[in-house]
Amino acid sequence: MQIVTAREFRANQTKILSAARSGQSVMLTSRVGNFKIVPITSDDEIVRRDIKISLNEVRDHMEGRVELPNARDLFSDGD
Repeated sequence: MQIVTAREFRANQTKILSAARSGQSVMLTSRVGNFKIVPITSDDEIVRRDIKISLNEVRDHMEGRVELPNARDLFSDGD
């Protein structure tokens, strides 16, 4: 694992990000906390896309363009 300070990261961003992209574990330490630097995966992109679709659906509902079921409808067992 490579551990770098925020100052080192600012000075060597390309080198450090390339190491993370190639699979090396990189931890960034700073006054505000510690962070693990990892590349975005295809799973992350899928989740991002699904969240965006969901937010658009909620916006359309709030603006009256789409009717959505309420929570009781979603969880009713047919009673």
